[in-house]
Amino acid sequence: MSTRIWQDFFVCEHENELLAITKENNTCKKRTEQFNYGLCHTYICAEYRKYPLCKFQLKAKQSSDGTYQLYLSGSHDHQQRNTTTRLPSPIREVIIRLSDNGLVTSQINKVMKALHPDLSIDTKVMNVARVQRQKDSSSVKFIEDLQQWCLLRQNVPPPDKQHDIFIPYYVANDVNDLFICLTTRQLLSACKYSSVLAIDCTYKITTNELPLLVFGTSDYNRRFYPMGICLISTDESADTFRTLFRGIQQWASAVNNQAYTISHVLADGAPGLTTAMSEIPLARRLMCWFHMIQKCRQHAKLIKDKKKWLLVEQDIYSMQLIFDDQIFAIASRLMLLKWSADAELNDFRQYFEQEWILSLPYWYEGAACLAPSTNNGLESLNGRIKKDYTLRNRLPLSAFLKIAERMLIDWSKDSEEKPFQLHITYKDDLKLSAYTWLQQLDKTQILQMNANVYVIPSKNGNMSTTTWVQQFHAMTWNNYDELVNWLNSARLISCLRLLPPLFCTCRTGLKEYTCVHILGLLMLWGSQPMPQLIGKRKGKGRPKKVKLALSKD
Repeated sequence: MSTRIWQDFFVCEHENELLAITKENNTCKKRTEQFNYGLCHTYICAEYRKYPLCKFQLKAKQSSDGTYQLYLSGSHDHQQRNTTTRLPSPIREVIIRLSDNGLVTSQINKVMKALHPDLSIDTKVMNVARVQRQKDSSSVKFIEDLQQWCLLRQNVPPPDKQHDIFIPYYVANDVNDLFICLTTRQLLSACKYSSVLAIDCTYKITTNELPLLVFGTSDYNRRFYPMGICLISTDESADTFRTLFRGIQQWASAVNNQAYTISHVLADGAPGLTTAMSEIPLARRLMCWFHMIQKCRQHAKLIKDKKKWLLVEQDIYSMQLIFDDQIFAIASRLMLLKWSADAELNDFRQYFEQEWILSLPYWYEGAACLAPSTNNGLESLNGRIKKDYTLRNRLPLSAFLKIAERMLIDWSKDSEEKPFQLHITYKDDLKLSAYTWLQQLDKTQILQMNANVYVIPSKNGNMSTTTWVQQFHAMTWNNYDELVNWLNSARLISCLRLLPPLFCTCRTGLKEYTCVHILGLLMLWGSQPMPQLIGKRKGKGRPKKVKLALSKD
């Protein structure tokens, strides 16, 4: 038997440091011996059962002053696994993950046969999945277990733990009185850059039929940044949203050391959220444009003539591109007046006026400049939750909580890798289009309304910019079609911001915060470089001399 060779490794000042070193080196305690000088602890590889050839050991000798002298022998050798009838750990980890995602045994067997065609032991796969489900079902089975789970995560992590999950607020009295918010420091950091809050609920997540409320915001590149999730027991009630509005302003302010106030709330037409807006009276309740036009199309049956419905739909689309509150008020009155001239539109007109003019009027682009008018980013995230995490299965509560923690950590790390953007980087194809537009622009038609606002003619405009500005100040349109014609005849560009995005009233500028008009003017003013054309190469020889006038070549 060969004698071990020990080398000096480290000196630990106290026992806690010793435990940290042994854990860092993936060891477990083998034995403790008592000698005259003190205790002697021997540690071996923590995976010695899997890898019997691993000879790595640590020995810690206690000194009279309480310190520990560490000695090292051998190195980790994990090349050869021990022969066993147990499934290998990598395969077991895949089975456990599939079970956590809600797959049944037959589905797991199909996945494992696809990943490991040589694996033909269905019973062992079934046993691993069954044991994992038993662990999940027993971990959070009673409401007291859920309360304890929340209590362990209630403390806010230190600033250097940006991706650690914590629960800033929870109520867990029973399955009908539940509100559990989960987030991280990194996710809440998005509150420092935007005061627009997007909210939506997704369903069919847990076997307990608990909805999942997701909230976040978007940057100037229209990328959605989730701030957290709330597991709730009510179907979008007003009390739920009041709790969220009160809480997030406190949580974000405390974590970021910066006051956070909600200025806009973007959501679908949930009546509970509309009622809860009284909690933040200075904020504006934005209506998702996609949900709004979808509801209008569902009520298109109120108009029997389909051709008339297409004209009505076009009127709504034109109205959605209005960029000013006062113009919207005038346009809504003129549009309803136009529809009232046709008796077949009365039922739809009454529905539209009640729902989208009186109850939820903020669905047009000017309701919140340089902010999304749809909740598509959040809706897409809800789809990814079901596609990538729950795999479209209703999970037991304990299994979903594990998935939720992993999901939030993924979002948090992704948010750090792709930071919140406060300005726009223009793409090369847009620069070329802007340069082409600038060459065709009649620069004499550019009007400066004040120090930071300009008016430029549109491509299909049929009035001068001077007339457009006069009508803008007067706001005395005779009918809705005349207003739409004015709206499409010129573009208003605001340069109040020092950096892009600037504000333009064209459709692309309102929805994407960047367009050829903005970039073209920046090129004209020298703030953006113009694309350099390749041009024509100079030919051989000297240029031809100019011929005499009226002479033949």
